[in-house]
Amino acid sequence: MVMEFNIIVAPNLESLATEVAGFLPQGWKLKGGILEHNKGYAQQLVRNPSDRMRPSQKIALKQQKRTKWIE
Repeated sequence: MVMEFNIIVAPNLESLATEVAGFLPQGWKLKGGILEHNKGYAQQLVRNPSDRMRPSQKIALKQQKRTKWIE
């Protein structure tokens, strides 16, 4: 299984939280803690390729697969 990794870097904790919050609805999950470095803070994110779709899209896709059209 292939995992996707992403690292968010920001100059302060507030902007880091804002940036990370934008990725969470896309299926990303936090990995580890917040790292402090000389240019600010960083947070690593991870997700499976199957997590790219939002839950509502997955439900719609499942419902679409179950539908049979009668001609």
